[in-house]
Amino acid sequence: MIAVVGAGAMGTALAMLHDRAGLRTTLLGTVFDDGVIDAIEAGRPHPALGISLPPSIDSRRHGRWGAVLQNTERVVIGVSSDGLTDVVTEIAKLARPYVIWTIATKGWDPDTLRTPSEVVSEIVERVERVVVLAGPALAPELVAGAPTAMVCASSDITVAQEVASTLAAAGISVSTTDDVCGAEIAAAYKNVTAIAVGMAEGLSERLPESVYVHRFANARAALFAQGLIDMCKLADAKGGRMDTILGLAGAGDLFVTCLGGRNGNFGRLLGAGQTPEQAQATIGSTIEGVANTTAALAVAQLHSLELVAARTVQSVLSGELSPEEAIAQALAAHRS
Repeated sequence: MIAVVGAGAMGTALAMLHDRAGLRTTLLGTVFDDGVIDAIEAGRPHPALGISLPPSIDSRRHGRWGAVLQNTERVVIGVSSDGLTDVVTEIAKLARPYVIWTIATKGWDPDTLRTPSEVVSEIVERVERVVVLAGPALAPELVAGAPTAMVCASSDITVAQEVASTLAAAGISVSTTDDVCGAEIAAAYKNVTAIAVGMAEGLSERLPESVYVHRFANARAALFAQGLIDMCKLADAKGGRMDTILGLAGAGDLFVTCLGGRNGNFGRLLGAGQTPEQAQATIGSTIEGVANTTAALAVAQLHSLELVAARTVQSVLSGELSPEEAIAQALAAHRS
């Protein structure tokens, strides 16, 4: 049995993948998912995905997890980074000691600056049983069965391969790595960079169409490159590898987040003239890159690093600079 915790778009998509692979799957809603579970139980479409779950997937609301977790071999976590510690602490009291933990959460813990795998490993005290999912994987495309390639990262490559085999059975192309550090840095910082890239696109929307071509593609490309440079700095400081940053977990995930993710859309709204509060309300769901920006700058301070993309985003979120001023400053960082 597989238990997927978190009934948001990504958690639900992962539940559908495991079901597609032929595994008995239960979707466990958190305290924030009652509306989703209500919709599922009533036979209505998922609010974020617009599809109905197949009847082979069971769903449980918070408070009714016990029997499922006591019998599951694998727990898949699809909650936001700020709720990870509480969720894992609760699950660990109910789940088997040797369960495999598969983590789709991306970002640093806002209080401790720990990565998701570090949070889980400290609570369950079995780092070798933790697998991190990374790479370009938008939830709607996973649900639709679109061609997708992902990464499974674990300190125990055998455990990573076990999780990878399940995803492969669902039609996903999967590679494995032991570079958990690089995969998690990339997964968190791509959200930050996507906001910066989105801001440049949003700026172009303020101008008459005849004035620009390709929505400020030059500026977006420069910010994209700067984000990868920043990721490499973080990975080098923390022990991650460059091949991870330049592969699916880094460049790949960054690309898809800029194209169609919430963080890229949030940045576009900022560039188009909305305040952070207005942009958040327009999107209506968690923008991980906001908290990731603050955390990335805190991590950078510990290692005496300058992260241009994060500084660019933070200067706009704080009101210190306008998007125009912040992006001009970021592009100037490419001067040698």
